[in-house]
Amino acid sequence: MTIVSLPYGVNRFHLIVLLVWQLTIFLGSQNIFGIFSNYVPKWRCLDNSTSREFSKDCLVFNSNCTIEYQNNYFYSAAVHFKWVCSDLAYLTSVQSQVQFVGLLLGTIIFGLLSDLVGRKPISIFTMTMGIMSTVYCGITEDMWHFLACRFFIGLAVGGAVCIITFAMELLLPNQRIVLRAFFNWGVARLMLTAVCYYFNDYKSASIVCGLIVLPIVFIIFFIIPESPTYLHNQGKTDLMIKSEKKIAKISGVPFISKENPPVIKKDTILSVFSNKDLIKKLVVLWIMWFCASLCSYGMDLYSNEISGNLFINQLFFAITIWASKTILPFLDNKFDWFTRRFFHQMSQGTVIICFAALSILVSCHYNGVLILVINVFGIVFIEYTWDACHLCGIELMPTNVRSSALGSCSMIARCGAILSPMLPFMNTFWPGGAYATVAIVGSLNLMVSYLYLSESKNVVLDNVHLKTEEDQKEDVTTSFIREKHEP
Repeated sequence: MTIVSLPYGVNRFHLIVLLVWQLTIFLGSQNIFGIFSNYVPKWRCLDNSTSREFSKDCLVFNSNCTIEYQNNYFYSAAVHFKWVCSDLAYLTSVQSQVQFVGLLLGTIIFGLLSDLVGRKPISIFTMTMGIMSTVYCGITEDMWHFLACRFFIGLAVGGAVCIITFAMELLLPNQRIVLRAFFNWGVARLMLTAVCYYFNDYKSASIVCGLIVLPIVFIIFFIIPESPTYLHNQGKTDLMIKSEKKIAKISGVPFISKENPPVIKKDTILSVFSNKDLIKKLVVLWIMWFCASLCSYGMDLYSNEISGNLFINQLFFAITIWASKTILPFLDNKFDWFTRRFFHQMSQGTVIICFAALSILVSCHYNGVLILVINVFGIVFIEYTWDACHLCGIELMPTNVRSSALGSCSMIARCGAILSPMLPFMNTFWPGGAYATVAIVGSLNLMVSYLYLSESKNVVLDNVHLKTEEDQKEDVTTSFIREKHEP
């Protein structure tokens, strides 16, 4: 049988893993569903439409006249549940904050559980819960049930940290940057925008989003085995070999048994806090993740206020984010100077420049197309900082605590996410205050990264815990696959 050779050593099994990764990220795009579910266009009184401009004046909205909206791009939950200019208006922001609280709890609970009972069972459970909650959001007519659903969606998306670890442990080291480049947040955002465009009410969009993610459950349950890296570090050698044989069969390559590194004493997340080197790395990661989350979610949720067509703006964001990442594998493989440290610091420095410029433009009451262009450019580089956060988190933490450590990083990020809806309120103190806050927070992040971030490019995940210079030693997960492609 002829084995089709794809770039970066990708085979059939890797393509399945990448599909699972992308659908997981798509479920994660529910974090910014508030862009659409909270969308309220400007309005005016239809009885006197010739003398009034479209605005968001609550006096007009509550004047008992017939309301005419400026557009009907999307029928949102905020409009359906009558949150606009009412005593329940606070629920528009609570909707996102409730979900972010679920994210916070999900990262803690499921990160720990995936280290205890395995990547596969927790992945199946969290995805099932996320799908059911998303679909129910589109069915229920009770707004309190709707808010409860958003919490459980957050809980499930928080648990997706174990799928991130699962996917990373099933890929070759040189494929990690490819995963971030071609299967990423930009694609997920594009998918979400397309769903909301063709199903332009929050109910239909919620149901379709849940159904799109449904194949993940069947793929993980029937096709993808437990991570050999996880099984190896649990000392379950027989199950590890069985898992490797299944991966080899799906990949279309013969299974070749190899001697694996010895299993060291099992660590817990608490052991990180007793190791000075690890605690320093983890604290640096916490700061990086917090800053990236606060800035990215704050700017994303605020993006529906940018003037212009809602869907064209969101499409512009999504396509630009995706296209900008396709250059990453080339830079990562061809240039030694493109390290994890350089990647993060270059991206963060660009973010600072972009949003500092935006704060000046807005404070000068400029409202031209340059606002959209710089916004897109800045958000692209915020996404780059997210890529660096995930790569460094995966590569710097020991295998036996990797999922829990990433869970703690994600937990800190969710704290930033909970605060992110507050960023637009900074503009009440000073025009451009939200943009200035992003620039200031980014400057702190850049300083910490420059002083303390460790380099981790091309490390082998199964050997992260070993104090050795053999960083290029074969990964237990994929060494038998690579053998087929070596000359």
